[in-house]
Amino acid sequence: IFQNCGSTIVQELAFAMAVGSEYLNKLMDNGLSVDDAASAMKFNFSISSNYFMEIAKFRAARMLWANVVAPYQPACECSSKIRIHAITARWNMTVYDAYVNMLRATSEAMSAAIAGVSSIEVLPFDVAYENPTDFSRRIARNVQLILKEESHFDHVVDPAGGAYYIESLTSSIAAEAWKLFRELEEKGGYIAAFKE
Repeated sequence: IFQNCGSTIVQELAFAMAVGSEYLNKLMDNGLSVDDAASAMKFNFSISSNYFMEIAKFRAARMLWANVVAPYQPACECSSKIRIHAITARWNMTVYDAYVNMLRATSEAMSAAIAGVSSIEVLPFDVAYENPTDFSRRIARNVQLILKEESHFDHVVDPAGGAYYIESLTSSIAAEAWKLFRELEEKGGYIAAFKE
C-alpha cells in the first residue's frame, strides 16, 4: 500500500521492514520461534514503472530483511530469506489510453522477474476503470507466461547480479532505507511512529 499511496522507494522499503519487524516481534511474543515467524511471512510490494529502480528495490529488500532477522539469531539461515509478492502498480494506470497499461505492466513485471521476486501479479490493463474483461485478464496472464516460458528469467539465479548500475542503486537504496528504518525503530517501531 505504501507505493500506491505515494511513498518513495526508500520509504516503501523502510516502512515495510518496520511493519515486518513489528509482526516478527508480536509473533515471537506469542510463542513462535524466529524461524517459524520469519519463514511464514510474505511481503506484498507494488511495482512502479521506474524499471532499474524497481529491480534495485527488490534486491535491496532481500538485504534489508536479512539484516532485520539477523539479530534474532535464527537456527536456519533460510529464515532470513524474504518472500516477495509483486503486484503491478495501480497509481500509474491511465484511463485515457488503456493499452499503454499493457506496456507498463509488462515492463513492471519484467523488472520484478529480473529482481527475483517469489511471485508476480499482473493487473489487467482495464482494472482502473471497469471490471476486467476476459481479454484483459488473458493478456495479464500471458505477460507472466511470456516472461517465464519465452524469456527464461526463471532459469537464471540472479540476472541483474554484477551489473554495476543496478548494484550501485541497490546499495544506495538499501543504505537510505536502513537509515529510515533505524529512525522508526528509535521511535519505538512502526506503530509508535505511525501514531506520532
